[in-house]
Amino acid sequence: MISSLIISNNISALHAYAKGIVGKFNPADIFWLKNEESLKSSIGVKETVEFMERAHLAPVGDSKLMIICDFATVTPQAQNKMLKTIEDAPAKTNFLLLATNIEPVLNTIKSRCVTTYLPVQKSAAPLVPKDIATTLEKVFGVKIDESILTAKQKQGILDILAKINRNVAANCNETNHKDLLIMEILKYAKNS
Repeated sequence: MISSLIISNNISALHAYAKGIVGKFNPADIFWLKNEESLKSSIGVKETVEFMERAHLAPVGDSKLMIICDFATVTPQAQNKMLKTIEDAPAKTNFLLLATNIEPVLNTIKSRCVTTYLPVQKSAAPLVPKDIATTLEKVFGVKIDESILTAKQKQGILDILAKINRNVAANCNETNHKDLLIMEILKYAKNS
């Protein structure tokens, strides 16, 4: 089945995206995993294991939809517990991972999902991760000033991020992953 990782800097945009998809499923086949406790900043192993058990239930309709929001708050240990189920998803089970930040998502999860970036919303969250933007400016003299980028340029950068995360996340470590992002952004900056 399909595992999708949807990235947006705006949680409301992610929820709207998910709501556009849930209409295609029987309401009894839609399961949400959210951080419901206001004092807790992450989703841990216990909640994840209970949620993943539902993935193995037979659907009432044609197929099930397992939605995790905000995946950026799922602990690395919990992500590792999810990995096998996402990798070998039970028949007729789709996963929709909604994340406000791709950095905390393990490469092993990224490599098993189709990654989609939603259009950038006005927010304090940067388009290009801060450490990569700093390296681009200090080492290469390229400053990414998001305030002057056109919508087409922003989408170009989002396409680069999606391409790298989709194609190489499983095949390299974090340093190599960041190096590839830097090289692709530099190439894009030179050609645009």
